[in-house]
Amino acid sequence: MNKNSSDLWNVITLLKKVILYNTIATVVIILSFVGYLIYSSTSDVISTIDTIGVYNLVNSENGEVIATDLTPEDINKLMEILNNGEN
Repeated sequence: MNKNSSDLWNVITLLKKVILYNTIATVVIILSFVGYLIYSSTSDVISTIDTIGVYNLVNSENGEVIATDLTPEDINKLMEILNNGEN
């Protein structure tokens, strides 16, 4: 085997590795993104949204507003009830 064919073989082998590693990296990125989407869509968290000083209680599953115009005192009462329920 001469030197030129050996160099060509080395270049081809290197290109195969680069293509393989890029493919693996792309698959990992796509799977991570899909995993994040699945995780974020299945989380069941009740949150509040602060809209110009007015609090709204929103259902995290479907985005519907459960209660509107909550005062900070109402939020504190809700948090106390939720915290007592966990104990």
